[in-house]
Amino acid sequence: MNSKCHEETTVEDAREFAREIMSKNDPSHDFYHVERVHNTAMQIASNESDPDKIDLLVLQLSAYFHDFFDLKYEKGHDGSLKEKLEHFYDAHGVSQERRQKISFIIRNLSFRKELSNAIDLDKVSLEFKIVRDSDRLDAIGAVGIARCFGYSCIINRPFYIKNAKYNPNMTADQYNAQTKENTSIAFNHFYEKLLLLKDRMLTTSGREMAEKRHNFMVEYLKNLEEEINLL
Repeated sequence: MNSKCHEETTVEDAREFAREIMSKNDPSHDFYHVERVHNTAMQIASNESDPDKIDLLVLQLSAYFHDFFDLKYEKGHDGSLKEKLEHFYDAHGVSQERRQKISFIIRNLSFRKELSNAIDLDKVSLEFKIVRDSDRLDAIGAVGIARCFGYSCIINRPFYIKNAKYNPNMTADQYNAQTKENTSIAFNHFYEKLLLLKDRMLTTSGREMAEKRHNFMVEYLKNLEEEINLL
């Protein structure tokens, strides 16, 4: 089997592996989410000025695996996810260099990681930038609104509470505590995270795609406020 065919097989197996791992997740973070992230990543990659510089295997595996160690879902795994991932790499001959690149991406692309200032965005790989943008694009716009309220139902988070203040400048500790203690409000989440993402995109295509989705959310929130008589 030549290298290209081997990588195509690895990606397809990664897709099915992700489907298995994500099968217990709620619809806001299920397999269809990572599939959309993968497809968006491929779209952004094709728009780059020099796509030949992108390691597509690292890109695609990172997209499919990016939510494996999400803080919100780690308790739902049996504790052997890291071992299962290593077994997948071994079975498909994924090099240690690629494993390290993938691990860095999936461990560091989250919004909470950005808040902690744990990484230097000027030094990250193009694959990192593309996957992070793709994940964040799925958090905004029409599908982002659906995911926000869908997840709110899963964790019994209120849609709106009158006079509840939101904080668009949270620290990583504040954001993590809010997640662990489930003290957030869906309406506030737009102002504490989702409306901030447009200006944090790392690729030209990501920024262009985010503009439309961001504007859709702004219009939606305006209509929501009018309908529940907040204005």
